[in-house]
Amino acid sequence: MKLRELVSTFNQGDIAIIKSLLESEGIDYLAHGDNFNQIRPFIQPVRFMVAEDMLERAQTLIEGISLKRTPISLNEPPEADQPTV
Repeated sequence: MKLRELVSTFNQGDIAIIKSLLESEGIDYLAHGDNFNQIRPFIQPVRFMVAEDMLERAQTLIEGISLKRTPISLNEPPEADQPTV
């Protein structure tokens, strides 16, 4: 079975959402670098790999979500309903 990269991200929130979506649809995946990312989150992103024949289905599944891809964002203004620190 040949694996293809679906997406890569440093963001722990993205990682949890992607795992949940793929698992809920029964799409097997490999989260390459997941353990390392939990220890050293700024060094290596988690690369989600799926079977080549499932890639299009998985892409369709995650295309509607807004991924941050970085561990933190310093450029985004705070949400209106969240207090600023």
